[in-house]
Amino acid sequence: MDFSKVYCKSERFVEKSIGNEKVLVPLTDNVADMNHVLTLNEVGTFLYDQVNGEKSVSDILSLLLEEYDVSNEIAKKDIEQFINNTVSKGILFEKQ
Repeated sequence: MDFSKVYCKSERFVEKSIGNEKVLVPLTDNVADMNHVLTLNEVGTFLYDQVNGEKSVSDILSLLLEEYDVSNEIAKKDIEQFINNTVSKGILFEKQ
């Protein structure tokens, strides 16, 4: 994975925070698609909240390492999995 890449959030999802988690609901023709609701755990929520179209994946990795007691190797794997999953679902996209 190229950690210098920057990602943006899709506007096709609405988000709602519930405790330390976040629920993402896809919109189809401006209507909530409740059959495809996604829930992010605490770490997923943290990562999602860092994505702003300006921070690189490397920047987010640094913030993750500051926030959580996790090794660099595990953090990199977690971020890579998170980015791959959210991009494949259309939640995030690479900034051009």
